[in-house]
Amino acid sequence: MAKVTEVAENIYMIDAQLYSIPGFGSVYFLDEDKKALVDTGPATSSGVVLEGIKQIGRRPEDVAYLIVTHIHLDHAGGAGTLLKSMPEAQIIAHYRAVRYVINPERLISSVIEAQGEEAMTRNGAVIPVDEHRVKPAHDGDTIRLGDRQLLTLLETPGHAPHELCIHESRHHGIFTGDAVADHITGTDISVPVTPPPSFDLELYIDSLNKLLKLNASRLYFAHFGVSDKVEEQIKRAISELRIRDEIIARAAGDNSIDKAAAMVIDHICEVLQPVKQEMKALYDYLVAVDIPTSAQEHVRYYRKKQHL
Repeated sequence: MAKVTEVAENIYMIDAQLYSIPGFGSVYFLDEDKKALVDTGPATSSGVVLEGIKQIGRRPEDVAYLIVTHIHLDHAGGAGTLLKSMPEAQIIAHYRAVRYVINPERLISSVIEAQGEEAMTRNGAVIPVDEHRVKPAHDGDTIRLGDRQLLTLLETPGHAPHELCIHESRHHGIFTGDAVADHITGTDISVPVTPPPSFDLELYIDSLNKLLKLNASRLYFAHFGVSDKVEEQIKRAISELRIRDEIIARAAGDNSIDKAAAMVIDHICEVLQPVKQEMKALYDYLVAVDIPTSAQEHVRYYRKKQHL
């Protein structure tokens, strides 16, 4: 059975059981005059998402919008699959991401290159979407769902060049996608994820500062859950990114740049140490996949910026 939590009035969090790990991936259902999903999860989570919508008491056929924060497969890979059950729904994606929604071949190749063939087993088949069902989004675009709910789309690159955050007017909250961090639910631990191939530290921090200026009341994390410690969480993400950059810079200064990724991995594992036992499946996945790729990409970015 899907786990659904009403995290604010008319906003429901569906635990997508991402990669069969509870408390790792959130999909949000906005129950307004027009219904919307924020993110879809991968295709392997589609059954759970559909069950969650029905558990809320709504029909998948009622969904008007699938708004994807970015097109990494754990956030948007299930879009084509879900559309089979949502005949009236339109996908809203960053204008730079639209072509990958329509033709995901290059996206799939990039995932396999970064994480291996097993990544596609975790995510499932990515179904192309007809062009007429995809609408490009730009910074400042709005979507009216009801009298009290206006969504404003915000360009927030850094984690990815096609990253969007979404401000919702009813509660003055922000759906963060991966623009802030992975948040370990039930804790104050947040770990920014910096995946290949297009992480950009300066853009990432600029985006976080942009979010800070909104003075929002809460953050709806894609990974995972909700926090009302908005300023604290965003500033922690900025600090964590800078700490990693400093680790790499010190390694470069010691002529040990080849060891920098391992040093960053050790640092992130130490940050996650408090949840190593209580959330073992999540910890093991992060250590095996997200943390190494994040560390290696940050080192690649640093080398490129410093011409090393």
